[in-house]
Amino acid sequence: MKKILVYASFFMILIGLRARIQTGDEVVPVTSSEDIRMQVEAYMIENEMAPREPRYDPVWHFVPGLQGVEFDFEMSYQKMLTQGQFDPLLMVGRNIPYESSSEEFRQHPIYRGNEGSPYVGLLINVAWGGEELAQMLDILDEHNVQASIFFEGKYADKNRDLVLDVFNRGHIVGNHSYSHPARWLSFSYDGFEEEIARTNDILASTIGEEIIFFAPPGGAFTDDTIRAAYDQGMYTVLWSADSIDWRGDSANVLVNRVMNRISSGGLILTHPTLETVIALPEIIERIRNEGYEFRRIDEIISGERVEHFGN
Repeated sequence: MKKILVYASFFMILIGLRARIQTGDEVVPVTSSEDIRMQVEAYMIENEMAPREPRYDPVWHFVPGLQGVEFDFEMSYQKMLTQGQFDPLLMVGRNIPYESSSEEFRQHPIYRGNEGSPYVGLLINVAWGGEELAQMLDILDEHNVQASIFFEGKYADKNRDLVLDVFNRGHIVGNHSYSHPARWLSFSYDGFEEEIARTNDILASTIGEEIIFFAPPGGAFTDDTIRAAYDQGMYTVLWSADSIDWRGDSANVLVNRVMNRISSGGLILTHPTLETVIALPEIIERIRNEGYEFRRIDEIISGERVEHFGN
């Protein structure tokens, strides 16, 4: 009897009718084949995208590329028919790579990801606040967010367990100079090179991986700063949305400040402060409600798309 009901329901889907299957006390609606077809087509129109090439922009400097995405209508449609309703997680598709290499633009700083990106990046610059950073890491774990965390070398040398914990939780470990000096911009090329290299040695020996992302103190740089990082195989990372949390404003002010400045591909700068700890869960929730997801700086720069494809 159950087999007859299943076959009958599937037949009704195929001829474009609406059926309802009684399952105990629960009534489950079954969508018609024409409705599924239209939903698949609409999803493809809204979500397919040609790849975008990385480029130099006079305002944003290095703008990363973004992989394109295309879907297989017939395979997606057939999977929906089998299930009896539209489900975006069953869409069958693939990423389309762009042609240029991000390495071609590494001599330019990056302030944000591609403007067509559905992602944003959370940056945390660390020269103090180990207790607050530990709380932020727990919040990020709870919300399944991976960040990009840049350590001052002098601080990292004294807190290697914390650096290793950041790495083991899946976050990017980056370089924030060795001593965060007030006279940073007065340095020569050799001074920048020493600050960056010394911190790289500490971080790399701690996590066992090469360090390739550099966040200059205060976001300040000269041509020699960028060149010193470039010559060590590094990208220089800045931001497009600054929380200015080091100033001591309330959590509510921080949330509103970030949300007023967030946009596609945005990079959000934070520090380990108590008010940032309080603000972080709401920032994550509100950004996701805006339709964005969080990605690490390596994913932002590579333009990697991480949508689920039900192949």
